[in-house]
Amino acid sequence: MATMWWKSLEAFERDLKSADASRAEAMRDWAGDKEDHADAPGAGRNPKARRHFRQMRVAAEAEVARRTQS
Repeated sequence: MATMWWKSLEAFERDLKSADASRAEAMRDWAGDKEDHADAPGAGRNPKARRHFRQMRVAAEAEVARRTQS
């Protein structure tokens, strides 16, 4: 899989809406992993990055849930 990176929540949400189901799940997993790494001890905790990735994870979870309800 190609490297994923979005600098803004708006860009992430835009790509999320056009992604297929497997890509949306991969984006959710990616954001969750990044959120965990931003809060990992010894790696230099970064609350701003953690918040940024949490917002992305929440948006991806909402999109995946919306697609599974349809």
